[in-house]
Amino acid sequence: MGRRSATALEFNSLLINHQEVIRAYIITQIPGSPDVRDILQEVNIVLWEKQKAFRRGSNFGAWACTVARYKVLEHLRKESRLRGLLVFNDELSEDLATEMADRMPSDIEEKRQALDYCLSSLSAPHRRLLEARYHRNGNQMGEIAEETGRTRESLRVTLSRIRGVLRECVRGRLGHEGGAG
Repeated sequence: MGRRSATALEFNSLLINHQEVIRAYIITQIPGSPDVRDILQEVNIVLWEKQKAFRRGSNFGAWACTVARYKVLEHLRKESRLRGLLVFNDELSEDLATEMADRMPSDIEEKRQALDYCLSSLSAPHRRLLEARYHRNGNQMGEIAEETGRTRESLRVTLSRIRGVLRECVRGRLGHEGGAG
């Protein structure tokens, strides 16, 4: 008897928990492209439509990145027709995609949980600054500085310090949970 399909709840959880992996994969395939968000949404739609095909116990990240690879290739073909861009052949793209998927950290969920914990330990003003910079449509530093009444340089320094605190906190959590702390 084959493996059973994941329940809707299990599938939703997997899909949500793998957004960073899928997005990172897409970015490695088309770095600097403004279309990453659109492609991610297309991948999510395909994954959602094909959720019955996913088998419990399979590698969701690999499956999702395979779907992403095809969506990226589709995007590149469309772009090459529209703009006459150079596009790698499918074999090279697939080799690069496979190598990237193999390099994806297997402990990404552990890292995400550590980051979530560390974000929750930040002060509310620091969390709001990070949200403004990285979540709300990626606001530019000038806009945030104006909204917060800071200079751009002051804001840059503050964000750098917050990222440093988060980096150390995550390292500490991973070391502690891994038995090193």
